[in-house]
Amino acid sequence: MADAAQAPSGTRWIGDTSWATWLTIQVARIPNTARSRAAERERAAVKEPATGLLRSDDADFRAAARKVAASAPRQFGRLDEVLLRGRFVLRGDDIATLDELVHEAVRIAAHGFARPGSSASDIAALDARLVYAEDFLKRREGEIARRRYARGLLSGVILTFVALGVIAGGGAAVITLWREGPIPPEQADALRDVLVAVGAGAAGACVSVLLRMHKLNDLPIEVAAGGAARYRIFLGWFFAAAVVFLLKSGILAATMFVIPDGRVESWFFWGSVGFLAGFNERWATNLISRSPRDGAETPPATGKAPGAATPPAGGSAGGHET
Repeated sequence: MADAAQAPSGTRWIGDTSWATWLTIQVARIPNTARSRAAERERAAVKEPATGLLRSDDADFRAAARKVAASAPRQFGRLDEVLLRGRFVLRGDDIATLDELVHEAVRIAAHGFARPGSSASDIAALDARLVYAEDFLKRREGEIARRRYARGLLSGVILTFVALGVIAGGGAAVITLWREGPIPPEQADALRDVLVAVGAGAAGACVSVLLRMHKLNDLPIEVAAGGAARYRIFLGWFFAAAVVFLLKSGILAATMFVIPDGRVESWFFWGSVGFLAGFNERWATNLISRSPRDGAETPPATGKAPGAATPPAGGSAGGHET
């Protein structure tokens, strides 16, 4: 009690430890806790090697699988493919559910084929269970692929904010050092236009990806692998920046766009152009590859009125071939 009474008035105690010491210990434990959780996730992600239905450890099930393979080889092969695909794509309870669906279909089909004079109804029942297992796999695979796409979009948006900050800070620093003075208003507006277009290009790419995901009912996991959503956002950046540079430099035809003079109108204009470039890479590609003379060329003069018929080869306009 005497020691506690002698403690500084501004220090609280937890047992024999002060708040500051306890907080230091908890902060020091954070890295170890993070490593432990990462190790647990790695152990949970480790899966058993994928094996087919005929290589099951259960002897009774192997016998049933051989019977089904002999009686309905096409359906058995598709069941085996569904099982192997599911073990590659799914995790946790989803794998257990798919395994039970496939194994139960094999056991029930084997029981039906063991009866003398098995009819086509057993094949039809096996087909129905196969369709149900395939639908379950496609539905869960699509949901997993959409989640991966969403994570890729989130990381792409975060990288977009970082990239805009780097472009803004680096561009302002370079212009300031180059001129050895403050940035002129026209150069500040040019830098702003690039930033607006790049940000709008990322937004257009996000909308494009979301619309494509909405249209795809059965989305394979390979489509969402490897940061595909981030790459699509990066393409939105570059297409938007390329359109800005080509328009401002005058390489593209001036008749294609009318760039407004007002600062507010210019902000909306470059935002719209960047969004279209990020949303539709085909539009941006056609725009970039278009010649400045496209749209301004006139057909060569032929001395005929528009729509006049051309005489057939080897004859005259109004006569017959002689």
